[in-house]
Amino acid sequence: MKKSLILPLLLGLSLSACAMQSGDFPSLAKRPIESEPVMTAPSAAPIDPLRALPAPLQDAVNAAVRQSNSAHETFLTQLSKVRKSVSAARGAAPSSESWVAAQVDLSSLEVDRSPSVSALADIDSLYMQRLDAEFTGEQKGAAVLIAKFREKIEAQVAAQQTTLDQLKSQLR
Repeated sequence: MKKSLILPLLLGLSLSACAMQSGDFPSLAKRPIESEPVMTAPSAAPIDPLRALPAPLQDAVNAAVRQSNSAHETFLTQLSKVRKSVSAARGAAPSSESWVAAQVDLSSLEVDRSPSVSALADIDSLYMQRLDAEFTGEQKGAAVLIAKFREKIEAQVAAQQTTLDQLKSQLR
């Protein structure tokens, strides 16, 4: 029972020590600036991507998108042939005729996708140039617009790579 009486006494003494400090402490009352209404910047109107980029830059972005789309269509067209070839070679010994044919078809599919990879490199370069121009203050905005086009190309390249990796894993 003594322990239960001592604990509240010690707790009370330790808290009272904190309350006994003296000094000039700041008030917790609301400051005048905290009562003023908050001003927000007007929201910018959405930028039309065809009007936001200078014509030469827009042309370069469009060329990269067209190049990637074309390569992606070719990739998808050839994919069924390659899948059949890989399926026929599944479990075959390396250097067998079906295995070599599947490897050749996979290589051809990689060549078909190379313009997409090149387009991604091109748009990466355009994006970085635009970011640099915005950072140095030479030009304002539009890097976000290039990034949206870049994301589309990057998604195509990533999907192609995933497909190729899956097909290659079936031949091991």
